[in-house]
Amino acid sequence: MASYFKCKLNKSVLSYKCGETIRFEVSAYEKCKNIDCEYIRWELKTDDGKALKGIGSCTVSEPLVIETTLEKPGFAYLICTAYNSGNGAISGFDKLEAGAGVEVEKIKYHDTLPEDFYDYWATLEKLIADTPIEVLLFEEINNTKKGFKAYDVRIKTPEGRPSAFILTAPEKDGKYPLRLGFMGYGVAQVTPDYNADTITAVFNAHGIETRLSSIELAQKYPELSPYGFSGEENNSNMTTYFRGMAIRNLMGLKFLKTLDNWDGKNIVAAGGSQGALQATTVAAHDSDITFLDISIPWLCDLGAGREGFMTGWRPGFNEGLRYFDTVTQAMLLKCPVKVFAGLGDYICPPSGVMALYNEIKTLKTITFCQAKTHGYNPNEVEEYTLNHNPDNTPVEFKVGRYRHFKGNEYEVLDVAYDCETEEKVVVYKALYGDKKVWVRPLCEFCDFVYRDNKVMKRFEFIG
Repeated sequence: MASYFKCKLNKSVLSYKCGETIRFEVSAYEKCKNIDCEYIRWELKTDDGKALKGIGSCTVSEPLVIETTLEKPGFAYLICTAYNSGNGAISGFDKLEAGAGVEVEKIKYHDTLPEDFYDYWATLEKLIADTPIEVLLFEEINNTKKGFKAYDVRIKTPEGRPSAFILTAPEKDGKYPLRLGFMGYGVAQVTPDYNADTITAVFNAHGIETRLSSIELAQKYPELSPYGFSGEENNSNMTTYFRGMAIRNLMGLKFLKTLDNWDGKNIVAAGGSQGALQATTVAAHDSDITFLDISIPWLCDLGAGREGFMTGWRPGFNEGLRYFDTVTQAMLLKCPVKVFAGLGDYICPPSGVMALYNEIKTLKTITFCQAKTHGYNPNEVEEYTLNHNPDNTPVEFKVGRYRHFKGNEYEVLDVAYDCETEEKVVVYKALYGDKKVWVRPLCEFCDFVYRDNKVMKRFEFIG
């Protein structure tokens, strides 16, 4: 395990108000043991335009303290790097990229929908509906996981390249739910995904060969490096690369719903980064999607940079992209949604993810992981959850017996407050085994999960 930083805050990470002091206390660790770090270069940025830098240190007994405030809803972003006395970054010492949110429930989409937004998407949906299914390839793949069959599939689309995906399904006869998997940005080989008692399709976003290596694909399709960033293409909703991507995905789903072994009712759409954009778009335009499960969603709130918010790695704001911003797709969702994001992810900035979450009108939950970036997972996981019922009723909470979704029963003793962050936590005792007493954040206790093809409460009140 590498050396790494941890940061503690003076309040629950997502609970700050405008003008309140955000206090980051940074300590260094190695193999879960607190250590000294003599030189730390830090950089602090905020969504209200602050940009500070400094050099400090931390010891076992005294953390590095950095404070800031925000004057509008948004996030603070702290970066810490360990240096040695020779002014070189210490190899094997993980950088810290942490964050904190201020009045995050007020972060909204920083644009308006184009006047023809709904007409545009209605026309595209009709295009899919009117296009007959034509299978270009349905080839069985050898050497699959035991108990499954796998197929390389191509479906003709009304525009451009075909829909391309790897399909896996249980060998035994039966009716199964369908899971759609979408890949992140890049041009890469598709890896089959095997899920028990589930038909799974993993899409290639580009409609090209699914089983060639990344090197082979780069050589064959040099025009795809980079794709989606052309300002000229993105000026129009008819030429942006993401139009073709959406058509391919929706046309592929149209075919998948004709499979004899689909159960006819359950479809999960899932993906991370660009895969989250694709999954959200498909769920927005196919009412048969029953659950959306996305992480580190990309291309959210492209207009935020014009309002001073920190922006990520993504195409610039263009007229054509306004129709494909992931936030605009989130506005159309009808199914329950689960979102996961990183407070240190500035490829997909937290403010954009919150804008997406806040525009969802269905049952929803979001979990932020402290110190997670787009590609880095922290050594010690700290997660913070928000959830929402679409009818806006307050969370009903009672002391009493609860059943966890996995079956065990517990007795809730009380709701308490974290003495340092004032976060509400549930104190509850197991009613089995050695009857341990546990604590869990209230929002997480009241969260929902998706299991056995249905949404259920994490803890169900039983009296």
